[in-house]
Amino acid sequence: MFAAKKRLEKLVFNLFGSVCLLRSGWEYPVFYILLLLIPAACGSPDTPLDANTRKTIDSITTAQIVIMRKELDSLCQQRRLTEMPHMVDSIKQKRMEEIQNQLKTIPK
Repeated sequence: MFAAKKRLEKLVFNLFGSVCLLRSGWEYPVFYILLLLIPAACGSPDTPLDANTRKTIDSITTAQIVIMRKELDSLCQQRRLTEMPHMVDSIKQKRMEEIQNQLKTIPK
């Protein structure tokens, strides 16, 4: 169960940290410290997760998945637009070399 608690802390940090890193100020490092210390003080690592904790984990995970899916989709689209023409040109060039080599072996 300690691993589950660590995953929850990481998910919460990733979700709220990405929003808060855009802002500046001394209150945000304090926020991160409190965010990490409060769950550690909430009980034994061997206690099972209750329904509310599981619901919170599920909500945070769902929100993070939506955010990451949008980001990854845009990165994939951008990468496809920049790298695909180069890859197609390389494949065409290689195939043309193979055709030229095959044409050289045909007797005249």
